[in-house]
Amino acid sequence: MASSHRVRVGTLVPFAQGKSGPSNASLLSIPIFEGSNVVGRSNLVVVDKRVSRKHLSLRAFADGSVEVVVEGPNPIVVRSEGQARKVCAQGRAKIIYDDVLELIPGDYLMKYVPMSDERKSSTSVDSNDLKKGKRHSEEDSVIAKRNRQVMEDEALARTLQESFAEEGTSVPGMACGQALSSLDSAGSSERNSKRTHSAGPLKDVLPLTFRLMRVQGLPSWTNTSAVTIQDVIQGDVLFAVLSNYMVDIDWLLTACPSLRKVPHVLVLHGEDGASLEHLKKSKPANWILHKPPLPISFGTHHSKAMLLVYPQGIRVVVHTANLIHVDWNNKSQGLWTQDFPWKDANDMNTNISFENDLVDYLRALKWPEFRLNLPVAGDVNINAAFFRKFDYSSSTVRLIGSVPGYHVGPNMKRWGHMKLRSVLEECVFEKQFCKSPLIYQFSSLGSLDEKWMSEFACSLSAGKAEDGSPLGIGKPLIVWPTVEDVRCSIEGYAAGSCIPSPQKNVEKDFLRKYWSRWKADHVGRCRAMPHIKTFTRYNGQNIAWFLLTSSNLSKAAWGALQKNNTQLMIRSYELGVLFLPKTLQCVPQFSCTEKNRSNQDKLALGKNIKTKLVTLCWQGDEETDPSTTEVVKLPVPYQLPPRLYGSEDVPWSWDRRYTKKDVYGSGWPRHG
Repeated sequence: MASSHRVRVGTLVPFAQGKSGPSNASLLSIPIFEGSNVVGRSNLVVVDKRVSRKHLSLRAFADGSVEVVVEGPNPIVVRSEGQARKVCAQGRAKIIYDDVLELIPGDYLMKYVPMSDERKSSTSVDSNDLKKGKRHSEEDSVIAKRNRQVMEDEALARTLQESFAEEGTSVPGMACGQALSSLDSAGSSERNSKRTHSAGPLKDVLPLTFRLMRVQGLPSWTNTSAVTIQDVIQGDVLFAVLSNYMVDIDWLLTACPSLRKVPHVLVLHGEDGASLEHLKKSKPANWILHKPPLPISFGTHHSKAMLLVYPQGIRVVVHTANLIHVDWNNKSQGLWTQDFPWKDANDMNTNISFENDLVDYLRALKWPEFRLNLPVAGDVNINAAFFRKFDYSSSTVRLIGSVPGYHVGPNMKRWGHMKLRSVLEECVFEKQFCKSPLIYQFSSLGSLDEKWMSEFACSLSAGKAEDGSPLGIGKPLIVWPTVEDVRCSIEGYAAGSCIPSPQKNVEKDFLRKYWSRWKADHVGRCRAMPHIKTFTRYNGQNIAWFLLTSSNLSKAAWGALQKNNTQLMIRSYELGVLFLPKTLQCVPQFSCTEKNRSNQDKLALGKNIKTKLVTLCWQGDEETDPSTTEVVKLPVPYQLPPRLYGSEDVPWSWDRRYTKKDVYGSGWPRHG
């Protein structure tokens, strides 16, 4: 049962009487609801592994009393009516209002109070101590993960699994914004007799199938039309595929409790070591874990996507966030989603490019097939071919995937930058995009050289102008945060741990001509550091094409040509969505059933509408005819054209020492 539907009986608040140590500044108030509650490591601002993930279970009763059970291996202390009692593992105690818990004897003191007394009972905690507590915890976590890393590029992105508190906590000193737009409930149990285009329709139109994710602590206007994970995963989900690199199962089930109700969940992940062991132990029994095969050393599964099967169809989601708290709450991230209905039984057309892109990629993941009995489809085998059962004819993007391996012959054009090149080669663009600039924006920089940068630019410059001439090579610009951007961000230097590129990769002389500033005033995200990855070709505020992807700028993600360009070597699984301005058949998005379509909708099916991609800042021009052109405003999260680095700007690298204090009063790194 979600906490919003439960009766709150009291609060555990930080308590510092007789204890002035910093551990109490590392605590958050914990609401206690009637029934079952859990207290653990996620309730701490700092990382302290003496406190277990499930440290205590509390059962609260209507009269306000609480039965406490010690679930972790370390004891607690209960102070009641002047007496202190140590309670060891699996021990039980009862607490009432004004009793004090020491989560670790002598540390993390919390007083249990009624809601009405919460403010006066909570001991004042210096805000700087709280900020430093958060900052220090992130540094400790970064250092631990840094020591464990053996891979370059995408593998460097593994950071901060245990940093921030639950979603309700705002960033210090910032007003918490609120997402104003969400997906409607999808609780309908309609079956195949009614074909719908939505499992939970977006309230906005086609352009906003690409959205930014909500960032906590920003003004509310910045989160208009932004989404949370609860907005995406909701409704009557029959079966889910969750694809990601990092999966914090404890956070995920707390942030999106509806996942517990999904009958079948397949998790495709890139976890290993202790993180994988915890995932195995903590996952619900009906969840299946699969780490796709990695035939090349230093590879990883990095794709971030979701496939949600509903009675009405499928929701396909491609995004840029790991399934961890900081990625969904504190970073600039992007997400694309579109809903597709089930196919008619007599409609098995497979000549849809999007469908072939999707099935080819899923087939490469090689998960162990299993059977499910779905109310809509009956007894089915869940493999890549299963996903041909949906009608993707209204798809508005192409999928660009990467799969590890040595790809030769026709397979070279199926993956990585060669797949992007092959798709762009089939496209015709307006003359204005001839030799127009390219933008590379990402969160991890691989070990690159000028030869590969030229190879990559050739792929991203593919395509023809309206007169049949090649568009020509565009000048690349790299949008990358400076040290000052990171220092002044809402997370301080800790934000740089999720921009994990070492000095040896960043400070190569030939890269200097590419560096451009991360500026995001128009979406209010200058201080929310980017974990989003985008690549685009543009002219002014007009966009030739736009790619939202999990791929960073690295050979591992995009592939590198070898053996006289007869072989493409890729190390990582990646997935992205490519927006193209082409003539599309105007299929109404997220409509009701086929039989209930209006006459106007039916007429629109035969009308060709030319799409024009622009940024949110686009103000219109005289050449655009609204009767024949649909203007698609994409929420590009950085300013175009980008501003080149000035003489004082230094690109961020995470293994340098920075002594100038950040917004939390700390340097970087804390140790060493």
